[in-house]
Amino acid sequence: MDCPSCNVEMADLEGDDQTLRKCGDCGGLWIDVADLNRVLLHNNLQGLEHQGGKVDAEALTGQCPECHVDLVRVDGGDRQHPLHYDTCESCGGIFLESEFQDATDVKVAEKEIIDFFRRFSAKKKVAAL
Repeated sequence: MDCPSCNVEMADLEGDDQTLRKCGDCGGLWIDVADLNRVLLHNNLQGLEHQGGKVDAEALTGQCPECHVDLVRVDGGDRQHPLHYDTCESCGGIFLESEFQDATDVKVAEKEIIDFFRRFSAKKKVAAL
């Protein structure tokens, strides 16, 4: 499977119940939406459908390595720390770009994915007056 960002063959990071794919060049991760939801829910986070975010229809993203259709960018995080991920509207696969240079195995990758989605869904807190 080729990386949606740089078209380099992605390596499998195999775990007990899922396979993540990582690009050795850009550090991006590809994860199936069912596997992502399982990781999120097992770590007391809401599933992807409740993570929030806003579609950026103008963003130029790559193509889904599974379906070969254009990916859709979803923006989130707060104003000071904007984040995004790309998703396939056909198969639901998720591509997380360049955040995961340390992910050398599934356990490290899962921890980084959890940290990413904690920051992604973070709402800016308004100080009480």
